[in-house]
Amino acid sequence: MSIKNLVEMSNRYGADEEFVLAGGGNTSFKEDGKLYVKGSGAQLSDIKEEQFVVMDIEKLLKMAKREYPADMSNSEREENALDHMMAARLPGEETKRPSVESVLHAMFPYKYVLHVHPPIINGLTCSKKGEAVFNELFGDKAVWIGLTKPGLVLAQKCSKVFKEYAEKKGSYPQIAILQNHGIFIAADTVEEIDKLMEYVVGKLRSKVREVPSFEVAATNFDMDLLHAMQTTLKELYTNDGTATVLLCTNRQAQEFTKDKEALKPISKPFSPDHIVNCKDEPLYIENSADLETEFKNYAAKKGYKPKIVAVQGLGFFAVSENRRNAERAQALFLDAMKIAVYATSFGGANPLDDEFTDFILNWEVEAYRSKA
Repeated sequence: MSIKNLVEMSNRYGADEEFVLAGGGNTSFKEDGKLYVKGSGAQLSDIKEEQFVVMDIEKLLKMAKREYPADMSNSEREENALDHMMAARLPGEETKRPSVESVLHAMFPYKYVLHVHPPIINGLTCSKKGEAVFNELFGDKAVWIGLTKPGLVLAQKCSKVFKEYAEKKGSYPQIAILQNHGIFIAADTVEEIDKLMEYVVGKLRSKVREVPSFEVAATNFDMDLLHAMQTTLKELYTNDGTATVLLCTNRQAQEFTKDKEALKPISKPFSPDHIVNCKDEPLYIENSADLETEFKNYAAKKGYKPKIVAVQGLGFFAVSENRRNAERAQALFLDAMKIAVYATSFGGANPLDDEFTDFILNWEVEAYRSKA
């Protein structure tokens, strides 16, 4: 029943777009020294028991204590950590790749762990006054983890914070809120996880002054021009013109695209999920700009093509080589809008810096997850 409870919890949260988008988030369950953790690339919304990776908890916990040379590069450290994480899989699990957050899951001394990225919570974690508001709302009922690269570095930082918390409180935290990332909730029952999530979301809703609105809004754009832009984007993205181009226009999108200043809160990514699905920034097209020229200039400068093309006063196009990836880019850019709106209640948007973004863009783990 415990594994069935894990699957049920995963499917339920995974199917709710207010908690999980585009394959994000992960879950786990512990029993008899074993960790059952979501496999990388699996979808929480439809994950099955066999898609969880069974791992040795003791081996994972040793990774949190492992020290690396000071002169070792980020890529070398993460490659080494990935090797050790793969070695923590139990026999018979060799064909599966565990979530990169497996070490962090193992550190919670509770049976169930849920990790998701709800926009209302990330409105706090991706805001300028996030930590101050966190302290005001939650005090010692949760821990705040400052901006940290995901993977082993995050697990080791959490290990230190968790131990300090336990020394003061006598038990490990059940709620960890991570800057520009999301939330971890741990408990011995799924029912308790649900109650803790309701507690966190309820606290935040009590402070939110403005909520995102995606209601239909009229546009004066010429339909022939819109069709021409879609055709141009298809041809620019793939040589054979088979790319998927999705138009998204609503009241919120029109407000964010009315000019470059209005776009600023969502012009840089808020979290790793936004980078993976939308790249590091959208291409912004003003009414007088030439789409083809601007697109080619963006691609030449970045070394890759834009996933999001924001059009002044209209909204945006999500572009990719297939419908699935275009839909993911669209969903994550809408998610960024939600976060930016929620963040206005907590001092305004606070996106990731360029160094962090470059790390995610070039991180093998995220490349694997995106491909999977």
